Amino acid sequence: MRVVVLGAGIAGLTSAWYLSEAGADVTLVDRGAAPASETSHANGGHISTQSATPWTGPREILAFILSRGRRQRAVRVHLSSYPEFVPWSWHALAASRPAPHRRAHAHLRRLAAYSRECFDALAGEQKLDVALESTGTLGLYRSERAFRRARRIKNAAEPLGPADILEREPALANARVRPVGALYYPGDATGDCHRFCEQLAARLEQRGTTLHWHTPVRDLHFEDGRLRAIVTDGQAIDTDACVVALGADAARFMRALRVRLPIIPLRGYTLTAPITPGAHAPGRFVDAESHLVFARLGDRFRAAGMADFAGLSRDEPANRLAQLERLSRDWYPDMAAPEFWACLRPITPDGPPIIGDSGLPGVWLHTGHGPLGWTLACGTARLLADLMLGRTPALALDGLTRERFD
Repeated sequence: MRVVVLGAGIAGLTSAWYLSEAGADVTLVDRGAAPASETSHANGGHISTQSATPWTGPREILAFILSRGRRQRAVRVHLSSYPEFVPWSWHALAASRPAPHRRAHAHLRRLAAYSRECFDALAGEQKLDVALESTGTLGLYRSERAFRRARRIKNAAEPLGPADILEREPALANARVRPVGALYYPGDATGDCHRFCEQLAARLEQRGTTLHWHTPVRDLHFEDGRLRAIVTDGQAIDTDACVVALGADAARFMRALRVRLPIIPLRGYTLTAPITPGAHAPGRFVDAESHLVFARLGDRFRAAGMADFAGLSRDEPANRLAQLERLSRDWYPDMAAPEFWACLRPITPDGPPIIGDSGLPGVWLHTGHGPLGWTLACGTARLLADLMLGRTPALALDGLTRERFD
């Protein structure tokens, strides 16, 4: 089978890997100049095997509503996004009801566990160096009230007191804030998604996969009820099937083909600062109340968080970057001058991604991972490859296909 994968972020590269591993003739195309040049370039680094949860849960929706009057709120909605955001938000509200939310959470938990198995196997077999720290993560709480509430809800995590926190992460002794408690997730990890993507792309080239850079896809060519070619600016690439792994652009691309996906872009922000020799940078933790994640990635410190519904704009507002830096320095006061990055995360109303049949012949979907692409992509890519090649996937696809929104 000839397959063209559209997009060279974490979703596209893992799709290409598992398809080529199974014997497909794979070509990968991307409009960027290199692997992971957009959403996967500088993500938060957390592999949330144990702590993965739908971004649009009932408490998250309530927190968003209550924060509407605050200047320094974690989530903002820009007027430019209203045409997409309003219908999407109705789906999100429906998905945040207790029963649908529990189902979505269960789908994410089993998918995250399977994906970690796939990731560990791939990284181990290929000897990928991704600055992996696999000793768990901490969810830190500034207020006693929030910590008590979290302990009631997240009973699978281990609660820790202040002394236990410093034992697991001694560098937090220098923080400006003192957490009252934490939830420890031993199954979680952190690592460098961008480095993973670069190394996987190199392995694909060694395997014989063709990678086209600076190649935006313009259209799909169908003939006699079958997909025949991918149309780019300079050529038509003959194929039997394609995988749409275009991240935040997937919905717009499929809409031009008269297929609607309930995915909208969510702009997030990250900072990266060098860790100077001898410095003690904290890592592997989450500021649970400010919705920020932190990681040590080798000799770099990474912080990521906040979210803006602003359409496909990749602007980097100065006040948002300043907010991210200020909150990061609460935990790491000696942080060196950081570099910033803004990216668009493709988010579904209920949390899980969309994989599988698009409804068009030969066109398959691998998108909608939101902030969990690094956590879920190996698993979803493996499931999709099995589905495309007529093999039985290791997991049932209930709650993961586009049909759940029909």
